[in-house]
Amino acid sequence: MLVSIVIPTKQRPQPLADAVQSVFRSSYQHFEIFVIDQSPDDASAKVLAPFRNDPRFHYLLNRRPGFGAASSRNLGIAASRGEIIALIDDDVEVKPDWLEQIVAEFSADPELDFIAGRLTAPPYDPATGFTPAFEAWPYLSRWHFPLHASGANFSMRRRLFDRIGGYDEFCGPGSRLRASDDTDLCWRVVRSGARYKICPHIEVVHTHGFRPRAEAEALFARYQYGNGGNFGRFTRRGDLFAGAWFLAREVKHALRAIPAALRGDRRELFYVGQRLRGFWDGFRLPPHEGFVSGEQLRRLSTNARAAEVPLIAWSHGTSV
Repeated sequence: MLVSIVIPTKQRPQPLADAVQSVFRSSYQHFEIFVIDQSPDDASAKVLAPFRNDPRFHYLLNRRPGFGAASSRNLGIAASRGEIIALIDDDVEVKPDWLEQIVAEFSADPELDFIAGRLTAPPYDPATGFTPAFEAWPYLSRWHFPLHASGANFSMRRRLFDRIGGYDEFCGPGSRLRASDDTDLCWRVVRSGARYKICPHIEVVHTHGFRPRAEAEALFARYQYGNGGNFGRFTRRGDLFAGAWFLAREVKHALRAIPAALRGDRRELFYVGQRLRGFWDGFRLPPHEGFVSGEQLRRLSTNARAAEVPLIAWSHGTSV
């Protein structure tokens, strides 16, 4: 079973090299790997040059202005050929049995379409900052699962994209809605009725994910705004249940946040405001722009493969 690994990246050359190297150390070796680079310089290409002679390794450039990681994920998915597609971030390292466990789960259940794996954080001092993590609790309800799952460790069958479409390119890091392309995808998985599984034994480590306190606060704010944007997009495209569920949730959170705000803690109320602002901004966006259907993803395949760039020039200290 061929697994296609997709890694979007932007200006993180050394963490990216660590992520790619961890994949090559996997116990399961029947894979291909696609790095999609949005960096304005060639630093990432240079650190990846040692992998250029392995036919399983592919390096693509994504130079679309105003589009972020979701655009790169779609490009990598379209260029790949594996029955299974695994997506990780450029600041994680996979466990040696990561691919082996993914293949075992999909082989054991032909109806399984999507897996959310575990994202663990190395030890850090919470007083100085934060490293995002997802413990992959299997008992999460189908409505809470999309809010907690981490897109740093997703895997799915290719056929799933015919059912739910690809990544919404208005969502996620570097996009108009700043974050939460993982929530967007997981909500559509749940609403489609596709079989999914939360697997804590399928693990990646957020090796380079630590954010100092100020940066962590800004990240939380983007998460909240992006989450609201997701539900605004769902609602505008006709999922009225999503809109009703979101607004009911925000009323509940606001009722809890107001007493805390009166005591001087305005954080939760601020987050409610961020989510509501994101919802409105997401709702105002053209409903079908940015959203990539399964058919569009298939049509993108030829252009995606044309975006591949040979790394041999960078290995000699020049650029192409």
